[in-house]
Amino acid sequence: MLIKNGIVVTATKTEKKDIRILDEKIKQIESNLTPFMDEEVIDASGKYVFPGIIDSHTHFSLHARGTTSIDDFYWGGRSAALGGVTTHIDFADMEATSLMKGLENRLEETRDSVIDFHFHIVINNNFNPLKQNHQLREIRDFGISSLKAFTTYKNIYMLSSDKWEPLFKAAGDNDLIVAVHAEDNEIIEKNIVKFQKENKLDAQYHPDIRPSEAEQKAVKKICEIAHKTNASLYIVHLSSEKGYQVVKEYKNLKNFKLYVETTPHYLLLTRELLKGPKASFYFMTPPLRESQDNEALWEGIQKGLIDVIATDHCAYNAEQKSMGKNSLDIFPGIPGVETLLALTYTYGVNKGLISINRLVELLSTNPAKIFKLYPQKGTIAIDSDADLVIFDPNLKEVLNSSNTHSKAAYTPFEGFEVEGLPITTILRGKVIVKDRNFLGEKGFGRFIKAI
Repeated sequence: MLIKNGIVVTATKTEKKDIRILDEKIKQIESNLTPFMDEEVIDASGKYVFPGIIDSHTHFSLHARGTTSIDDFYWGGRSAALGGVTTHIDFADMEATSLMKGLENRLEETRDSVIDFHFHIVINNNFNPLKQNHQLREIRDFGISSLKAFTTYKNIYMLSSDKWEPLFKAAGDNDLIVAVHAEDNEIIEKNIVKFQKENKLDAQYHPDIRPSEAEQKAVKKICEIAHKTNASLYIVHLSSEKGYQVVKEYKNLKNFKLYVETTPHYLLLTRELLKGPKASFYFMTPPLRESQDNEALWEGIQKGLIDVIATDHCAYNAEQKSMGKNSLDIFPGIPGVETLLALTYTYGVNKGLISINRLVELLSTNPAKIFKLYPQKGTIAIDSDADLVIFDPNLKEVLNSSNTHSKAAYTPFEGFEVEGLPITTILRGKVIVKDRNFLGEKGFGRFIKAI
């Protein structure tokens, strides 16, 4: 396959080049390549060619609270591919006290995957980092690069305070990064009691029950421990200005491997959406906040203090959302994997907030590097996987439930106009989206091992 006349964009360069693909890999990147006999040629004149987008935070087929998120590895991957995402990093929960057993069970669910994938391994308080260090080596040898841990959700995921320091030490010893959902549980539990007494549990109070102060306190505590133990830390879905202020402080420390992720909904949506009749469609944890929080997070992106934009895609349909009545029982999560690229381009690049190279860095190169998938993924280079997105910067669309493809059957970005859309998605040399039509095949997606 030969892609001709495209404007090839990486994290460091933008140049008009042709790209030749052989055996799933990129083999030539040059000007004016001549097609071979019978070689498939795609004309990308006037279009950008990006490396495949990597969404480093998705929840396909998430099993929780007696239900399962509506997008499985086929439907979620299909939606992702239509948005230019060629690789996603999902989650595998530990099984009883075994990390490998949880991973093996999760891999069984990926049989119909249509895009490539990697996993974070979710640990809970059953994990003992002092006694089960060998399990960390086992998953690292298998090709896993990260653990996921929580400072909240007591009795489900939350780690006791005495486990954090040995966890970071053990993870560092085994070359694993620790991804943390950082909200202070004590603040949240006190607020739940308070708001229950005041009969203020509607979705509109969710940002008050889980306030930015809870994020601020937890981010600070976790940064302190990770820095002390010389460990690598990845803060997931940063949502607030107060959390960002802590990040600013710790990002300036030398030799501290701190990486930070935010999402389009924390950049573009506010808590006002939690007041309407469709409040549950905008309900996630951490909750939506204020416009000043949006602005602070954009500043972090501009200043290089936020490293990744991912989606935390966790889709529920209207029926599932309606099963909950308030902030304590509405299923938290929204669809988003399909709109990641278009929204970041429209509201980042087109608004002059970031360069097109910074977009590639945030959505592809940085996640690949952080989670040790680079240079197989995350760039356009000789011998990298031929994961490519042909992107039309002039194509306009107003996002709605009809032109997005999650089984949730809605988008939280309803009514947002995007200017610039992916039209062709190529995964390991195979065209899985052509002219915005999905052509992917169940089972083509592959587990990508960290190097």
